[in-house]
Amino acid sequence: MRYFVFARQEYDKPVSRQAVIDVDGAAEASTRARERFADWLEVRLVPEERVRWIVGPLAPEQLPEWERAEVPA
Repeated sequence: MRYFVFARQEYDKPVSRQAVIDVDGAAEASTRARERFADWLEVRLVPEERVRWIVGPLAPEQLPEWERAEVPA
C-alpha cells in the first residue's frame, strides 16, 4: 500500500508532501514515518486510495530523487 507523508516543521509553514512510503499496512507506514519525521511539528499519513486526484500522481520511478530517498520502503 502506498502512503503520502504530509508534514511541517514550523507553525507558520504549510503542511506539504514530504515523502511517499510503500509498505504493507498502516502500522508499518506509521513506524517508518515516525522514524524519519520524529522531530517534526506535524506529520500526517494519507493512504493513496483515500486521495481524490484531480491531476494524477507520478509513478514511483518519476518522483524526484529527494522524495524517493526520504523514507525508504
